[in-house]
Amino acid sequence: MRIRNRRATTGPQETSGGRARRALLAGGAALLALAAQFTAGAPAAHAASAAACAASPSAANCDGADAAADGGTCLNDAFVVRSYPIVPRYDSNYGGGPAAVKVELWWSPRCQSNWGRVVSTGYSGYATVFVWRQADGAHQAYRHWLDSSGYWGAFYTDMLYSPGASEACADDAASWGGCGPWV
Repeated sequence: MRIRNRRATTGPQETSGGRARRALLAGGAALLALAAQFTAGAPAAHAASAAACAASPSAANCDGADAAADGGTCLNDAFVVRSYPIVPRYDSNYGGGPAAVKVELWWSPRCQSNWGRVVSTGYSGYATVFVWRQADGAHQAYRHWLDSSGYWGAFYTDMLYSPGASEACADDAASWGGCGPWV
């Protein structure tokens, strides 16, 4: 015999909370079954890759691909389009003081894609590097620890298909940041 709410009961009795839980579970199961019907025949999402980008450059094939992947397919013919220093905002000699980082805009003619790269010139801390496509505002970004004296002295974004104008930017979200001109 169980005591529930100070009343004796002789067997399991369902409460209104139990009925509500059961109805909620049944409704959730029905929604999952319905979702499975709609997604079962859906094609898998296309993943960008350096090989696909080199074979047929487009936003679908290049945006988000790693230039150094697939044997450096897109990296092999790449070069720096523009390189520029970024000076800390708190520097009293802003515009003439030491640069925190150097930002580079890279271009691969074969893949018709850009990516941004940030290189420490004395800064250690978290940084984000961006590459932007002017035509539609699309961008790639990568945030990581940047170390002036170690392995993470430089890092880059994934590629962005951009046969038109692009720019690279970097910041630490606190004391320094900036972008180069559209190229």
